[in-house]
Amino acid sequence: MSAAEVAEPVVQMDDKANQDAHGKAPPRKRRRIVISCTECHRRKQKCDRQMPCTNCVSRNKESACHYETGTPLAKPTRKDSSQNGNDRSPESIESIPIKNADFGYSSNSVSTLGILRKIEGEGELLPGMTSEHFDGGNFGMRERYKTLVRLLPARTYVEKLADIYFRDINWQYFSIDEPVFRGLMEQWYSVPFNVLTTTGPQALDPMLRAFPSLMFQVLASSLLYLPEGTEETFESLKYTSNMTFEDLAFDYSESGVSILSLLGKRQMSIITVLAGWVRAAFLKYTGMVTEAWHQVGTSIRDAQEIGLHRDQMDPQPSPEDSTEEALEKMWMAQSRRRVWMTLLGWDLHTGAVLGRPTSVDYRLVNRTPPVDSIIPKDRRKSPIIARGENDPPTPLTRVIWSWEVMKPLREILDLEKEGPFPKDFSKVEKIHKELLDLQARTPPPFRLENPDTRFDDLPECRWLPYVRPTLPQLLSFNIMALHRPYVFTRATSRQEALKASIDMLEAQKLYYSVLKPQQHKTFTLFFGTFDAVIMIASIYILFPREHAELLPTVRQHFEWAIERFETMAIRNRLAKAALGVLHAIYIRFKKAVGFGFTTKSASEMGGSSMSGCGLNGSSSDMQTPNSLSEPTSQSQSNPSTVPTTTTERGGSVSSGTGLTPASGVDNNMFASADWTFPTDFDFSSIMPMYPLGDIAYNDLTAIPGGDGPSTTWPETFPGTGTTGVGSGLSTNIPTSSVGEEQPAAWQFGGEFGNDTLWNILNQFPTY
Repeated sequence: MSAAEVAEPVVQMDDKANQDAHGKAPPRKRRRIVISCTECHRRKQKCDRQMPCTNCVSRNKESACHYETGTPLAKPTRKDSSQNGNDRSPESIESIPIKNADFGYSSNSVSTLGILRKIEGEGELLPGMTSEHFDGGNFGMRERYKTLVRLLPARTYVEKLADIYFRDINWQYFSIDEPVFRGLMEQWYSVPFNVLTTTGPQALDPMLRAFPSLMFQVLASSLLYLPEGTEETFESLKYTSNMTFEDLAFDYSESGVSILSLLGKRQMSIITVLAGWVRAAFLKYTGMVTEAWHQVGTSIRDAQEIGLHRDQMDPQPSPEDSTEEALEKMWMAQSRRRVWMTLLGWDLHTGAVLGRPTSVDYRLVNRTPPVDSIIPKDRRKSPIIARGENDPPTPLTRVIWSWEVMKPLREILDLEKEGPFPKDFSKVEKIHKELLDLQARTPPPFRLENPDTRFDDLPECRWLPYVRPTLPQLLSFNIMALHRPYVFTRATSRQEALKASIDMLEAQKLYYSVLKPQQHKTFTLFFGTFDAVIMIASIYILFPREHAELLPTVRQHFEWAIERFETMAIRNRLAKAALGVLHAIYIRFKKAVGFGFTTKSASEMGGSSMSGCGLNGSSSDMQTPNSLSEPTSQSQSNPSTVPTTTTERGGSVSSGTGLTPASGVDNNMFASADWTFPTDFDFSSIMPMYPLGDIAYNDLTAIPGGDGPSTTWPETFPGTGTTGVGSGLSTNIPTSSVGEEQPAAWQFGGEFGNDTLWNILNQFPTY
């Protein structure tokens, strides 16, 4: 009996009796169970019932090849079709093994399906590896796999680009073990050609099978980091005259994605996860933040599939193992823990920056962290030894400390869900204190102030100068993110967010000074500046009477930020997209504060942002803006001049004269003669700011225009003797000669709601 005949529905006896009692029932249409794959059934094509089928392989739809009836049944040949089920003896039917269907679940050793397969006698499974059969032997998959791996350049170029990756990129996250990568590369180039031709990728070990995808992603990242003077070496890799290295990098990265798609989700390995993660880093580096965020989520799910989130899935030494084999397993367990920690850090930090929900809550997973150990050259001959205080720091030291810095973001995101008035404000103060304690515990080699520079001259520590500005920036971002929901309703939070933003900009200035032009694509260099500038500008625009003593410092960092973005815009697409937003908000910042303080040019305050010197603004550099008419007798020790009535810190907040500024008072920007702010406006209705998320998801832009009439900028701003424009400010900000007409406003555009800061700023008159 054929499979189709077995699948036909059987008419039950009670249905026949029911028909005899009530007369002849209308004929029922026979429903046949679809045994073709869903794609062939949809396209009405003949399916060979392989997994994946030949049609799906030829159309690069392997991932969409599924069967509604579970495990596909191989289509019988013409020779076998003549033999039906009636010709088989009962003994032969009983001898056919009945395998457990997958039902779409993972088949690792700790799952129910894995236990059932052990009962069937398939033996013990390798830790973290599924026992599903990978069907890579069909002709279509073999040819497609060969076509993709042929796109790899010659081994000489691969080795040179890999050297660039491990010298300039890998230290940042230290997810790829260089000895493991080199060993797999040696194995890959030792694979005989006839193996790929006759057997296909199924003949390779799962790690080696996915290794070309990781190589493609490493090559793509390295092409974006080419040192000056090396471009000519790789010029022959281009296959068109006007092709850029960035174009070639995207080609390589897409080839790596195609290999992972071809291999599917069966018998994945840690190499599959690493290839996906390097792809996410590549997308993030090129400014494709949304795509990078989704790729991080995919890599996390792949990591969970192979058990990277569980200690019991790590390789464990057995009594039968030799010393070298036992050490190799121990180091492999450390690598798995490190990769999982890196994925958690990216997921948590990127979610906090973009305002997106995270994929994993690390508090629900009891995962042992990696050991801060000395990195050996030969893992099969070196035990795991914890690094001492007098030992040089390693990239692993930096990764572990970065994770410690990012862990508080989990509680910060949970607290943010309670809105601008949390039930227990003492939680905010508790987290703030923990962040300050964490800052005090920064390892001496990573400190920005008075660092331990004993190891700076060591070749293996050449990355230390790049780390010192970035780690303090992570801590400052945590403080800013902690107070972000309360900046419009609480004066203390505005003060802390403002200070943290200034610290971020100072760190960004130092970080920019040590980078080379080809490194201007770095994502950290963009978000650390953009988010801080928007936070500072929004505080001063909405509350211009507060923190007047910091205005000179703020203005100088604002101008340096614009200067950096204009330089970076040549290579950094995010910086190019954000330039208009900076212009628009700078115009509003100038009008709000009135520029009624003594201004200094960039050269007078320590040069441009290209220099590495610091900046210390003081209240002695400030004069009270004439347009604001702020009393000069106010104490410098109290940064807030908003009349507030508070209970004890952590207590309840009243809705009238509490922490929310009263509308119409002199403190807010809208209390002016040319625009009247609604008297019943509630500042707590403004949503928290996610500037980078608005650019990535809501297409935030700023364009010249507006409904107001054109205006003429005065020769000098009130209360100053300097020109309103210039003074080191970027020339791309709308300026012209004195007396000429200027655009009325730069309006913010995008898919943002009425309860966002951008909508409120669009109502602020700039003329």
